[in-house]
Amino acid sequence: MKAEWNDAPDYVRRRPRKGAAAWLIPGLIGTAIMLVALQMVSSALLTGTVQGIVDKRIPPKPAPIAEITRAKPAATKDWGRVVEEVAARGATPQPQTAQPTAATAEPPPKQTVFNDKNYVPQGATNIVPATRAIPESTITIPSRQKEIVVVGKESRISDFCPGGEGSIERRNCKATVNLNSRH
Repeated sequence: MKAEWNDAPDYVRRRPRKGAAAWLIPGLIGTAIMLVALQMVSSALLTGTVQGIVDKRIPPKPAPIAEITRAKPAATKDWGRVVEEVAARGATPQPQTAQPTAATAEPPPKQTVFNDKNYVPQGATNIVPATRAIPESTITIPSRQKEIVVVGKESRISDFCPGGEGSIERRNCKATVNLNSRH
């Protein structure tokens, strides 16, 4: 008996198709096995070689440039003795040395080394003196008569027209006021 494919039931006609999951799972398993194998081979071959290179490339530690040490605590002073010494120095007059005049004094040499021991503070260079002499001409103010201006609403004759705002009677009154003074 001969039969057409169209006459066959669906489960016989249909061919099972492999989907993406059928190829994905074996591919991932094969990739994982290959990576583990490569890792094991590379670690076995390169253990000695890599360790030798690392040992050669470790630089020696440089010598320290400076050592930092803690300052020793200052000895406690006998303040009573310090006060007595200062009082004794203040009671006896100190001989004052004669200061050289400005004409004979040489200018100090230019400073080339800067540190805390030789620091000399300088005054500010951009200071305006607090007291200025005001010239007499600016003090005198010429006296002028002042004009007084009153600001307010100007009243016109047309403002006294009868009727409410916008009424016809008021408009006619304003139109007829001061006809002879208009230009």
